[in-house]
Amino acid sequence: MNSKDEIKSYGLFATLVCTMIGIGIFSYPRELAELVNNDGWIVTIISGLIYMIIVSLIYKVCYLNEFKPFDELVKENVGNFIGNLILTFYAIYILMSASVQVRSFVEVVKKYLLEKTPTEFLIIATILVAAYIIRVGLSNLVRFNEVSFFIMFIPVVFILIVLLKGSDFTNLLPVFQNKPIEYIKALSQSLLSFAGIEILFLLLPFVKNKCTANKASIKAIGFTTVFYGIINIFCIAILSREETKKLLWPTISMITSIDIPGLFVERWEGVVMALWILFFFTTFINSYYFSCDIIKNTFKLQDIRLSILISMPLIYIMALFPKNLYVVRFFTKYILRPLIVLTAIVLPLLFYFIGKVKLRRRDRKK
Repeated sequence: MNSKDEIKSYGLFATLVCTMIGIGIFSYPRELAELVNNDGWIVTIISGLIYMIIVSLIYKVCYLNEFKPFDELVKENVGNFIGNLILTFYAIYILMSASVQVRSFVEVVKKYLLEKTPTEFLIIATILVAAYIIRVGLSNLVRFNEVSFFIMFIPVVFILIVLLKGSDFTNLLPVFQNKPIEYIKALSQSLLSFAGIEILFLLLPFVKNKCTANKASIKAIGFTTVFYGIINIFCIAILSREETKKLLWPTISMITSIDIPGLFVERWEGVVMALWILFFFTTFINSYYFSCDIIKNTFKLQDIRLSILISMPLIYIMALFPKNLYVVRFFTKYILRPLIVLTAIVLPLLFYFIGKVKLRRRDRKK
């Protein structure tokens, strides 16, 4: 492994946060309000705790397999044939998820910025920009995430401080007024918003200090949990739970509702669109790179640029397939959600148990 490809703890932290927190943050409060009213922040905390367990599981899987690259890890655990099938499945799932992100991104851009621009053109332009960014390799991609982290979240902190003036946190009361089944449904929806944790399989082999990697990953989950929770709390406090349910993108409405005379920012729609673009591209390019890396290693391609060229038309076709955002939401709920459970929980558990069995066999031989 080349030393320039090594990832520091902060790079791991920033990349995980930027991958998990995407444009879903703009609809997240509505999705939970529809199910558990003002208790979304409670569900968010539970989701974060679950993902901390998943992160520790993935770390242990990589540890048991001596932090080998993801394709080697899979093939050594289940064999070449089944391994190639699982790797192909991972690549297709990630591309499907990326295409949903692209379509959601383009729909909002059309609504707020480029109403008359064809959807097809925007999708192509988005894919080309992402392809240009990821072609430079993993180390440069991680540095991009390190810089993007501050650019993304410093403005958000400022916005939340400004929003404090018009907040009514009594809207969050009373708590625990929903049925248990409603919390379970909300939990399944919330877990979907943390999607992208599988990228740990790509990152961990390149982390410089393996001993601190698990702590950095858990910190990333903690930051993501707090961020999602705060956004949910502010949406309910400012818009009320009923208004949050009605709005397709409540986080956007919350930010654009700022009206403070004399403030140096006059058009908050521009701020929202800038944040929308940043949150989208960091998530999209990280997922896109992971899928291209899997394709390159699975099909023995010499350069990741070849896998980028192969995947570009696939993303375009899948992004263009849904007729509208309602179809996108249906696809996400009934297809992507089960796939996330499979890729983030079931398969890592399988690799963990296989790794433990192999370790015991090695110990017996000694």
